[in-house]
Amino acid sequence: MYTDGARVLRLAAPRAGESARLTVQAAIQRSLIAAGVPTPQVLEVGTLDSGRTYLLEGLAQGDDSGPAAQGWADLGRALAALHALPRSGYGLLEDRDDELRGVARTLGGGLLSRLNLTWPFDASDPNAQALIAAAPDLLAPLLDVRAELLGLTGRPAALCHTDLHGEQFRWQGGRLTALLDFGDAAVGPPEWDVASLAFFHGWPVAAQVAHAAGCPCGREAALFGLLLSLHHAHRATALRRPDRLDRAAAFGRSCARRLTP
Repeated sequence: MYTDGARVLRLAAPRAGESARLTVQAAIQRSLIAAGVPTPQVLEVGTLDSGRTYLLEGLAQGDDSGPAAQGWADLGRALAALHALPRSGYGLLEDRDDELRGVARTLGGGLLSRLNLTWPFDASDPNAQALIAAAPDLLAPLLDVRAELLGLTGRPAALCHTDLHGEQFRWQGGRLTALLDFGDAAVGPPEWDVASLAFFHGWPVAAQVAHAAGCPCGREAALFGLLLSLHHAHRATALRRPDRLDRAAAFGRSCARRLTP
């Protein structure tokens, strides 16, 4: 990614077989701008002679104010618009500009196209999961809700952002001025975004944003949070980041507590 202070140029990574999905990212941004959502203006999208996709967009501006309550409500309304965009299929999106279509035919397959996990969707040993190795106390709670975790594949689906960490937002005077980076957008349950918010910002913020989005922040969000815990623990182990592994375990425990009667 490069910037001249007014524009940002995103280039797909040169590694063979890696897709940055910049074409569909531009399509999402254009659709959101048409819906009144603050997101960077798309200036140009195309392919270089080398075969690398590029996206040129306006630089999203903000200040150091951070989000006020109204800013989180702005984000909720932005996510509601994202969730309402027409889409088909499930999971990560095909990199095209004519429609928003997931790569999988089933919601279960769609989840696996984005999340680094196998259990609970196969017969593998849950003890082999990085999350359980780091937090053995989570084994019993996970086993108790396995049927409910599998039941998430029957939830209504929408287009979700899926990666709502702090660098994905720009704020001005506490209000949202830009929602960024749709390269990991995927079709799945809207609770995916609620759980992502909870992982990065805590459950109180997730509840506030979910309310503004018209999205539930209940049992299904906590269940999806357990899937995110499994995913982030796997990623942390692969990246050799024990701090992230601890965070995944702590979040898993917070989800388990919310599921306890």
